[in-house]
Amino acid sequence: MCQSVTLGSRGSTTISYCSKCKNHYIWQGAFILTFTSLQYDCFLEEISKKIGAEEFISFPDGVFRVLLPTPVQEILFTFSEAEWRDFTSTLQEAYYMREVYQIIN
Repeated sequence: MCQSVTLGSRGSTTISYCSKCKNHYIWQGAFILTFTSLQYDCFLEEISKKIGAEEFISFPDGVFRVLLPTPVQEILFTFSEAEWRDFTSTLQEAYYMREVYQIIN
């Protein structure tokens, strides 16, 4: 893993960025997603399209969650309403903080 700076953190979501290799790391509960800057921007764009159009479904434990499909059909990420708010707001915050960080450096 690179030496990176934290761009944003809320709830169980933390996003860091390595200015050397230009990778973004999204730390979310039990998984870590790694993106190049272009991939991160595309990912944020896709997530932004889902904000406001979410469909929360009740899971067997009674918690309502939103499903986030991945390119691998068998793998879906799930988020409770609070986790989804933390996830999406941290993604957007990290995008702007990366821009600030790049201007400073």
